[in-house]
Amino acid sequence: MKQFIYIIAAAAAMISCTEKAAVPQDWQYEKTISLDDINPIGIAMDGNDIFLSDGDHNRVVKVDDNGRMMFEMEGFERPMHIDFGEADFQITDKVTTSMLKERALFVPEYGRDSIAVMRDNKLDYLVLKDSLDAPAAISVYENEIAIADFYPNRVLFYNGTDWISIGTEGKELGQLYYPTDVQITEDKIFVADAYNHRGQVFDKTGKGIAFIGADQKINAATGVFVNENEIFLTDFENGRILVFDLEYNLKQILETGIDKPTDVYAQDGVLYITNYRKGELVKYTLKDIIDEKV
Repeated sequence: MKQFIYIIAAAAAMISCTEKAAVPQDWQYEKTISLDDINPIGIAMDGNDIFLSDGDHNRVVKVDDNGRMMFEMEGFERPMHIDFGEADFQITDKVTTSMLKERALFVPEYGRDSIAVMRDNKLDYLVLKDSLDAPAAISVYENEIAIADFYPNRVLFYNGTDWISIGTEGKELGQLYYPTDVQITEDKIFVADAYNHRGQVFDKTGKGIAFIGADQKINAATGVFVNENEIFLTDFENGRILVFDLEYNLKQILETGIDKPTDVYAQDGVLYITNYRKGELVKYTLKDIIDEKV
């Protein structure tokens, strides 16, 4: 009888743990962080370190979670949506050419039509077999790289072997109109299709497979971020972040504290949003939804 009771108790504990894990959560506003003379366009994180591209001042800065500048890297020409990555990419310092085999910060320079690579305070440039015209974003995933090429209305994608051009100008599935951000995941490429006012999803052959938020009356979708559970899309002119599940269904709309957002980054239950014009970081945290019914 005791053994039977123990089994029932263990089963009840397992059910209790499962129910606890299934508690629904959403993103809740925590605070607005003022940045001193920084107008952030893109955000990337290296561990807990926060890096911001400040296109108005032609630099990339590292800040702490209170917005205090730790250091700055200057000399860029309109840096945009940045990313960290580690892969065997060919780089040059204009004198020698070598292979990048370590983690680095990739900085698309909108005003220089190039991709800068920063590592150990050394500046190099990505070697490309195609020309860029105002690169607005970069994403690095393992040995793949994607660049949102603004004026040609395309994404330039390196699949580990070959470079391919994805997208043409237009409004149909598979077409783009001034893409401003991009992210590679295991099997897809997500694009902030800014002036088609939507997000768009491609497979890695370059085929358009889905729209995101096309029915949400977005006005300039400037940034996109994807984690293991959700897709985040910035709505620049409307001052919102739209949160979708991985099936592209709208889950949540974030508005508190948000004004002219250009980018977003989420990890470990913390969400940072760049308020470009006001020079702010907005912090949200993932919390359990409390049932207020009596």
